[in-house]
Amino acid sequence: MSINVFQFIIAAVLITLGIVVMILQTFGIFRINYVLNRMHAAAMGDTLGIFLIVAGLMVIYGFSMASAKLFALIVLFWFASPVCSHLLSKLEVNTNEHLEEECEVSEE
Repeated sequence: MSINVFQFIIAAVLITLGIVVMILQTFGIFRINYVLNRMHAAAMGDTLGIFLIVAGLMVIYGFSMASAKLFALIVLFWFASPVCSHLLSKLEVNTNEHLEEECEVSEE
């Protein structure tokens, strides 16, 4: 596997951006008060951060079987993260007795 300087710079920028997104998401989660808003911020930040980091790794590996596996990993996370977030949010809605005091709830 031979990597040139251009590939390295693009990969380093993508991986660094992914790490920055994940760090900012972590600080943002602690600043948000309500649990469902935290869940949304965590899901969005994870999705973008993981995508940027894995995209950087795909640039390093180039067009190969390893990059195809990394692409499959991105697809897996893009399906798993929203589903897990939805299930955890649904658990909060079903178990929080004081939900109406914290946010608007519509029965549809």
